[in-house]
Amino acid sequence: MRMMVSFTGRGVRYPAPDVARGFMLLLVAVANVPVWNKALVGIDGTSRASAVDAWWLFVRALIVDHRAYPLFAMLFGFGLMTMINRRIASGTQAYLKSLAGVEAGREPTAQEEAWAREQATVDARRLVRRRGWWMILFGFVHGIFFPGDIIGAYGLVAVIFAGWLARKRYTRLYVVGAVIMLIAAGSFLAMGFASPETMEWSGAQGNQAAMALPWFVTNIVGWTVGLFAQVLVALIVPAAVIGARLADTDIVTQPDRHRGLLISTGIGGLALGALAALHSALANVLLGTLWPWDFAVKELFGIVGACGWLALLALYAGGPTPDGRLTGLRRLASAVGRRSMTVYLSQTILFGTIFVIIPVLATGERLWVGEAAAALIALGVWLVTVVLCVALERGGHAGPFETLLRTAVARSERKRAMAPPPAVRPADARSEAVPGG
Repeated sequence: MRMMVSFTGRGVRYPAPDVARGFMLLLVAVANVPVWNKALVGIDGTSRASAVDAWWLFVRALIVDHRAYPLFAMLFGFGLMTMINRRIASGTQAYLKSLAGVEAGREPTAQEEAWAREQATVDARRLVRRRGWWMILFGFVHGIFFPGDIIGAYGLVAVIFAGWLARKRYTRLYVVGAVIMLIAAGSFLAMGFASPETMEWSGAQGNQAAMALPWFVTNIVGWTVGLFAQVLVALIVPAAVIGARLADTDIVTQPDRHRGLLISTGIGGLALGALAALHSALANVLLGTLWPWDFAVKELFGIVGACGWLALLALYAGGPTPDGRLTGLRRLASAVGRRSMTVYLSQTILFGTIFVIIPVLATGERLWVGEAAAALIALGVWLVTVVLCVALERGGHAGPFETLLRTAVARSERKRAMAPPPAVRPADARSEAVPGG
């Protein structure tokens, strides 16, 4: 029987997380393309958006904006906890097998089992933290070209919370997530109630300072500020905690067992998220006035919309099949999802080529297109990455950036001082070896 095997460890590769990541990266492309596209404002200050652009902005505000990155964070947390669980399970068995007499048939004592699990937990914590540091470095390099990078922020989350995740300190994680949501709510409300004159003055000052610096310095500064803002103010940590908790259930890995829950979460989450963003979306389309709390409501309920997306995508993907094979769009999305870092970084390369490199070389100016056309470009970029991932899948290759990260994490591992296993008394050994002793 052929089973889908994870690049990060042995075991069944459940399709739902991969399929969800694959489609999530389409949402990320659609959410990121406005950063590369020039603003829809002419020299006279008037809007250059067409009616099609306006209605696309309306739809995007309801189901994409502030949904893609919380979904990304949930899947990141899910992946971290899956890695931790597998590392602890395999590490515990490896440590138990290293004990004297176990290979000869002696059953390990309860103290030895606790020792083995503790050593495996420490290894898992160190793995996650080491991986997090490398992700911060990857994010820094990416941030030179795209200051909206999210890899560094996820790496910082892994570094900070590796211990709590490895030991499943969910109560502490819930409290931190709740505090961050309160801070985020206060920050977003403060922004909403700030006067337009204050916001305009602040933006003008920032633009003047940015224009005085080289573009790569501006990007690095923006990335550094965003790195901490995303962790402390945005909803990355709460979303990652939700994803980590889901990894300790079978809701995502066995969605067929939870159809009712997932259907209600999917429909209800997307509907509630869209309702929260409705007024701000209508204000943009009809050129109306935003309410001061619009931004806060839209941002905070983005995580609800992300839960809706995850539920529906998990339902669509289904559970593992006997032969491990996927067909149609599921197969394509899974190939993309298994190489999410490569796809995410490839989007920057492709967007930079389309919007900056080629047009600047040809005309001396960056490309401008309408918002609807930009969304079509984002779809095209995602399809290009689908082709790339399918080609890698057929060749049996992981994504190049996944391989680079895995190699860096493995080669940077250092030996640690390890507590010796508990001593086994002869009487204990005899009682474990002799039935009924």
